[in-house]
Amino acid sequence: MKYEKTLRKLSSYPKLTKELIESAFKKREGKDVDACSKTIEKPGFEIATDEGACFITERPISYYNEKWGRVTGAQERALPISIPVPLHIIGQGQLNKIIFEINSTERPMDAADFWLNEFFAPEIAATYFNKFFSASESLKEYRLIVFEALEAYYLGMDHVAIMSLIPVFEAGLRNIQTSRLGVDRNNVSGEKFEHYLRDIIIQWGRRRLDSYAWHPGKNYNQEVEINFLTHICPQSDVINAFRLYFKEILYKPSHDQANGFNRHVIMHLLKNDFNNPANFVRIFICLTHITFIESLENQNVPFFWRGIDEKDLTVAAYFAEISRALGDARRPTLRSMGIDGYSS
Repeated sequence: MKYEKTLRKLSSYPKLTKELIESAFKKREGKDVDACSKTIEKPGFEIATDEGACFITERPISYYNEKWGRVTGAQERALPISIPVPLHIIGQGQLNKIIFEINSTERPMDAADFWLNEFFAPEIAATYFNKFFSASESLKEYRLIVFEALEAYYLGMDHVAIMSLIPVFEAGLRNIQTSRLGVDRNNVSGEKFEHYLRDIIIQWGRRRLDSYAWHPGKNYNQEVEINFLTHICPQSDVINAFRLYFKEILYKPSHDQANGFNRHVIMHLLKNDFNNPANFVRIFICLTHITFIESLENQNVPFFWRGIDEKDLTVAAYFAEISRALGDARRPTLRSMGIDGYSS
C-alpha cells in the first residue's frame, strides 16, 4: 500500500474527521480521495483510493484499548491472579465485577483460588465433558484422559489431576492449529504455539475486512492489528485473551514464575508447589478455549452454553459421590499411614 505512511500518520491523530483525512492526502500525497463515515463495531472512515478502499478508526487503537471494554482487557486484569477468562457461563459485566472484587481483597491469589474451586461445580465439569470435549475433534481422542483427570480431581489426587491435563492441553492446541492453519502436527514449542494463535486471531478477524486493502496494523505492525481486531471482532477478542494467558501464565519462562503454576515447572517437576486444586480448574478452563476456537467452524461443538441436562447431572452425581465416599476420607487415611504432604 503506497499510502501507508500517510495512513499510519493519520492513525495517530487524537480524532479524525472527513475533512482532516482528505486534506492530509491532498497535502502529503497530492491525491484527492473520498472519505466517508463507516462503523465496523468502532466508528471510523472508509477511504476510497486508487489502491483500493481503506478503513481507519476515528481514534487511535490505543484510545480504544484504554476506554472500551473487551475480553482482552478483562484477561489483562485477571493475569495477576492467574485466572483464565471463563467462557459460556459468566457474562463480561459479571466477570469484570468478580475480577475487581478479587483484586481488591487482602490476599488476591487466595481469593482467586477459592473462587475457581467454587465456580467449578461437578455439573459444570460434567457438561463441558459431555457437550464440548466429547464433541471436539481436537480433544475427543483424549476424552478418557480428561475423565480420569476429573476423577482424580474429585478424589483429591491433585498432582495426578493437574499433570495429566497438561499433555491433553498441548495435544488439543496442536490439533486445532493444525486443522486451522495446516501447520506441523509435531510442534511442541510454546513460542510456535503462541505465534500460531496470533495467526488464528488475524485469520479470523480479517474476514470482516476482505474488501479493504488497508486497515490499522495490516502487514506492518502485528500488535496494532491484533488489538484493532479485538475491537471489531468478538471472536478474535476471545482468542487473544486466551493467547495472553497462554503467554503470560501457562507458558511464561519458569524463572519468572512466582509459584508452581507453569507448564515447564509442572512437567519437569522443577517445583513441587503446583498441587493447588485451583490449578486444575485453570487448565480445564484453558481446554474450553480450545473448544471455543473449534466451535467457530465445527457445528458439533457448542458456541453458546446449552444448559445442563439429565446426562450431565448423572455424571455430576458420580463426581460428587466419589468425592464424598472416597475423596473426603482419602487424605486422613493417608496421614494415618504416614503418607502426607498435602497442604490441607
